Parts: sequence; structure tokens; C-alpha cells
Amino acid sequence: MEINFKIGGLWLVVLLAIAGGAWYLSPQQSAKVETTVMANEVPVVMRTPGGLLEVATVKAHERFNRSDTKEFWGIFLGTTVSHIQVPVHYRYHIELAPEWTVIIKGKTCIVVAPPIKPSLPVAFDTTFLEKYTENGWARINKHENLAALERSMTPELAKRAAAPGYLQLATEPARQTVKEFVTKWLVKEQQWKRNPDYNVKVVFQGDPGVKDPVK
Repeated sequence: MEINFKIGGLWLVVLLAIAGGAWYLSPQQSAKVETTVMANEVPVVMRTPGGLLEVATVKAHERFNRSDTKEFWGIFLGTTVSHIQVPVHYRYHIELAPEWTVIIKGKTCIVVAPPIKPSLPVAFDTTFLEKYTENGWARINKHENLAALERSMTPELAKRAAAPGYLQLATEPARQTVKEFVTKWLVKEQQWKRNPDYNVKVVFQGDPGVKDPVK
């Protein structure tokens, strides 16, 4: 009887495991996830006087770091560190409202356009956002440190967008965009020819090394 009981108990465990697996994998038992967006404030719509022309986009994978070190009476209590990585799209535009200088000399058109500006706030893709945080050996503030790092991302991205390196990367693509924009206007309004003999030169206000672009 003892042997029969042990064999029966084993089969019972197997049957329960099979039944549990079937229940778990059954489509009828799949979990239902609902996402609700709560809008507590009325959206504010602001007009952009004159409009903007988006001229370039710089894509980058940015990394943010924040460390917090603490001591107590000369005793080192460790360093809490947090990291965030995220794909970023820096977009640049020029304003259409300011007056543009356009001078046509024969088959050459010289355009002095407004300066390139970053579009703020900078956009980043949270779908691929990665973050990591770890307490120091005697610390319990890793979540607070990560939250502070997340709050610093928007102003830090604004600084990076206006940095000379990124502005330089955006300048030549922006110049080509403005050239195409002006050429279409010239063809329509000035019967400009679409051939290599007709050239459009674009200069942005504030371009380094350019004293008098119309000469």
C-alpha cells in the first residue's frame, strides 16, 4: 500500500503541473493591461509669429551620469551613482518672420538668412531609454538620485543643443535646406533657371569669418 500511495502521489503532481501549464498558456487566461492618460490641465496653444523653417536634425545617443558622495565625521559612506542612456533628436530651425537679405547678381543669388537656433525642448525617445542606479555601500538614496538625474535631462539637453559642436554639425545640412527653399521661390517668382550656371549662396547671420556676405 505504501508503494501504491507514492506512485499515485507522483502522478497527481504531474497532472497538476500539466493542468497548471495549460491554464497559464491558455489565451483565455491572458492578462489584460490597460493604460489611461489623465489630463488634469487644459492644453495651451501658442502661435509662432511668422512661422519656423526646420532646417536640420542631429541624431545622437546621449548618456547622463550623476554621482552623490557622502562622508560623516570623516567616514566615507559610499557614492550613489545613476546612469541614463537615451536616443536624442536635436532639431534646428530658422525664423521666417525676420527680414531676409536676398541679392541677385546675374546668375548668382546671395541669401543672408537668420541664424540657426535649436528647437526646444529637445526630443528624446523613451522607448529605448535605459537607466541604472545603485546605492553607495552605506546609502539608501538611489531612487532619489535617479529622479534628480531625470529632472536635469531637459535643461542639460538644451545646453548640448546650443553647443558649438552640434551647431556646426547642423550648419551645412541647414544651408542646403535653405538653398532648396530659396531656389523654389526663385524659380516661381523670378523665373530662375534650374541648371549649374545659376547658383544660390546661403550665409547665416553670425557665420564665423563672414564680414560682408553680399560682396
